[in-house]
Amino acid sequence: MDMSTNLKDSGALNPRTPPQGGWLTEGLLDAEYKEYMLLAWLQKIKAELRSTKLYPALANVIRKHRELTLIQNSLECGAEKGPVTGIDFARLQLLRKRLDSPSMVEDYLLDLIERSLPHLSSAMEEGKSLYDLIDSRIEFNPIGVQPLHVGEGYLLVTHGPSGQRELMAYRYTKSRIERGGDAFLELSLECVESRTLSFVETADAVKWSLIRKYRELPQPATFHAHMEWAVPIEPTLLPIARRRLLQEIAQC
Repeated sequence: MDMSTNLKDSGALNPRTPPQGGWLTEGLLDAEYKEYMLLAWLQKIKAELRSTKLYPALANVIRKHRELTLIQNSLECGAEKGPVTGIDFARLQLLRKRLDSPSMVEDYLLDLIERSLPHLSSAMEEGKSLYDLIDSRIEFNPIGVQPLHVGEGYLLVTHGPSGQRELMAYRYTKSRIERGGDAFLELSLECVESRTLSFVETADAVKWSLIRKYRELPQPATFHAHMEWAVPIEPTLLPIARRRLLQEIAQC
């Protein structure tokens, strides 16, 4: 199959940017060629995962898998509405018109999705296995007596063995937002300290140093996420610690 299209949207396959739909519709509409494009992107994704960098790589694979699954479902459920002539990526909807036979675009999409989903599923499972492994090794605990109000406070993230521990201290704020009629918790984080801990310095000592430094929070809720392995904090340890913190304070 050798077709071209004038459908345009920004969708470069980059593991560090959210995947868009452009790779599906830009340039040559050839399923085998686009499969090679996807495999090249997944090589970069897997290189990130093998460097123990979970995010944004894992989130992007999950999002792209969901995108293709939605398109596949629309193709399978909407055949009676007419053949596909394009895709509205803003709404993730197929554009159709009534014809007597399936369009070349529809044949191309079905072929490409059939080729792509197994590759994405494999990468997604690799990322989820790494996530579960890291999550199982993280120690997550409250520090000291917690106040009644835990909507703001500190999240201490450390990694490494005793005497070589790196610290990232974040001030967090919990808020509620509404989207589509549903309420969600949102957690904002601000890094307030980044340094190496001394051999005798404990998480409780860090908490009290933050209280002395930032007097507007005299009784802060404080949580500590620690992992003995020296994994990257921002792309790996922090997202998992953030999720643990949300689970801890969700009902408060």
